[in-house]
Amino acid sequence: MLTTVHLINHEVYRYLHKKMPQFPNVPESVLVAISGGADSVALLHMLVKAGHSCTAVHCNFHLRGAESDRDENFVKNLCSQLNVPLHIEHFNTQQYAQSHKISIEMAARELRYNLFESLLNLYKLPAVAVAHHADDAAETFMLNVARGTGIRGLAGMKEIQGHIVRPLLNLSRLEIEDYCHQQGLSFVTDSSNLEDEYTRNKIRHNIIPVFKGINPSFLNSMNSTMRHLNSVYGVFLLEIENFRKRAVSPHGNELHISLQELRNLNDPEIYLFEILNEYGFSEDSIHKIASSLNENNTGKIWYSNNYRLIFDRLCLILAHEKPTFADTIFTMNEGDAIDQPIRLSIRSFSPDKNFAFSRNPNIVHLDADKVTFPLTLRTWREGDKFRPLGMKGWKKLSDFFVDRKMSQTEKESAWILESQGQIVWIVNQRVDDRFKYTNETKRVLEITYTI
Repeated sequence: MLTTVHLINHEVYRYLHKKMPQFPNVPESVLVAISGGADSVALLHMLVKAGHSCTAVHCNFHLRGAESDRDENFVKNLCSQLNVPLHIEHFNTQQYAQSHKISIEMAARELRYNLFESLLNLYKLPAVAVAHHADDAAETFMLNVARGTGIRGLAGMKEIQGHIVRPLLNLSRLEIEDYCHQQGLSFVTDSSNLEDEYTRNKIRHNIIPVFKGINPSFLNSMNSTMRHLNSVYGVFLLEIENFRKRAVSPHGNELHISLQELRNLNDPEIYLFEILNEYGFSEDSIHKIASSLNENNTGKIWYSNNYRLIFDRLCLILAHEKPTFADTIFTMNEGDAIDQPIRLSIRSFSPDKNFAFSRNPNIVHLDADKVTFPLTLRTWREGDKFRPLGMKGWKKLSDFFVDRKMSQTEKESAWILESQGQIVWIVNQRVDDRFKYTNETKRVLEITYTI
């Protein structure tokens, strides 16, 4: 007589084979990530039985001593039995986490997915199959909620995401383990999965069971909810893309986001989150930015680890950190040519009757006898002033920049060439009247700026 457990397992077995006998989303040839746990063992076994040409990859992160080596040996034996080629990679995960200042969990993830990308290129394979299942999807959802997320994090995992395919996403951990028992497949258990040291495990052991106690069909409900959210997210992405097209424009290495377009939105914070979050701006910073859009904040700057968001008159400017040359002084002598921080060359000559001084803003002709070498090249400072060509009076550089409607980053990238502390040329913009070429000039100093 069949026991209740046998009947359950038999139904699960029939369910699995009926539900996905051909894996329509998986390419004919595929890279398969295998750890040795029940989910990845079942995945590899199902794909092989379904006729897919598989290449397996196993990562030994060396985090659990002898247990890590046990997993590696288990995977070697399994792939040998299934006649599947296997690539094994060893990582010093602790060292990687310390050098990159990230958690062990994040380090292992980065190492794993970087390896997948390189192997896809090496073996000329279209995709990597990973064994994420319904429990993983629910845990990731909870993890994103706990850390704070936009709608992207709530939409959860996708069956196809770039080069990644997740054939088991609609199956629970219990269903996968039942499949292994039905097929007589052994697997290893990662002892760290049984502990609460990692955040994901705390959710797995302490939070998910509570929801299952409230609703035994919690995973099915969660899957359904995430499918709806994925659909909503698709519509949302179209709206974000439309906003990017009309409001976000690249300017060299910068992005300019129209303030007017942001102010026309009912809830600009949602749009700013989708644009700025990938550049490391926190949810709190984005909220403050959105809350101050209607204020006069010209010149105000918000920072992430590697980027700045600068309030300009008409837009928000997303730029890298302040240029590394900002506080450096360079010197140039007659006949010099430099490539850093900008490309400049200097020469002098005696003008003949056919000489005509340059009207090209990138090439200037000055009176060489009015200049004292070495010349100094630096970025501008508050308080700098000069006599713009054609004017007798002084003008502050800050006012000159305002007149030219220059942004904060354009000001930062403005280079000043000076002689004994006196500004000779605002490179590519304006010569100082005191050093200009005249009919009395005996020797011409030619300075060329190459973009």
